[in-house]
Amino acid sequence: MKKNLLGLTLSLCILAVSGMSSCTQTNENTIIIGLECNYAPFNWTTPTSSEHTLPIANSAGNYADGYDINFAKKLSSALNVEVQVMKLEWTSLISNLNTNVIDCIIAGMTDNEERRQSISFSEEYYRSELVLVVKKDIADSHQNIMEATDLSTLLNGKYIESQMSTVTDDVIDTLSTNYGANHSTPVDSFAHAANDVKQGLVFAMTAEYPVAQSIVNSNTDLGIIRMNQEILGVDLSSLGVSIGVRKDDTELQTKLNSVLADYSSEDRFADMTAAISRSGE
Repeated sequence: MKKNLLGLTLSLCILAVSGMSSCTQTNENTIIIGLECNYAPFNWTTPTSSEHTLPIANSAGNYADGYDINFAKKLSSALNVEVQVMKLEWTSLISNLNTNVIDCIIAGMTDNEERRQSISFSEEYYRSELVLVVKKDIADSHQNIMEATDLSTLLNGKYIESQMSTVTDDVIDTLSTNYGANHSTPVDSFAHAANDVKQGLVFAMTAEYPVAQSIVNSNTDLGIIRMNQEILGVDLSSLGVSIGVRKDDTELQTKLNSVLADYSSEDRFADMTAAISRSGE
């Protein structure tokens, strides 16, 4: 567990983010979580402190809000620990976890076989579905949940993109193989992908339903197309997100699962609904 003084260790953590050092947990009463702070409604950055936020340790004057932060607060209360937020690039989260810069990843990350090769996961803390974000007039013409034949007609020859190194980017391979879509080069963020849809550079982007709702709330010229999840295949038809921990940190994994066991599905839905609403403000 964490052994060094808080101030010294935080400084070392921040140096580690720049590639200059590494750190271990600060003390047994502190958990450092890593996330993008750029994946609304799971997490995002705001300059305003509120009852919903936590300060970002390596971004002075900024705060993290979102569904992930709400769970971090539950974790802090349930375990009687301090939770600190470290803002990191999505593609660096696993490496920063395994080099002890952070203690866990709470960032809307899906537990899959590829990631299990290097880290372990808690139980799910949210269950979602995969959707398409398209221009609003197209979404308005396809309000029913789409089946396989519908997707073949809609997506054949169309370009679709998403953020790199995500499950939502992986699913485009399925849409390409089964429904004739073209897999556009993945981009650095969901905001980038949404803008490409708005500009007509691609036909659609893939996203988790809550993320798509947040995007559409902020971009009224975009809309959502829902799909029958079963036609996406076994691995993608029951999409859940979990908390990443180091393979040797079974103690923290057990503590996380104990908190999740008391987090009802009703509370999870209510907390996500509230986060979606705040992300559109």
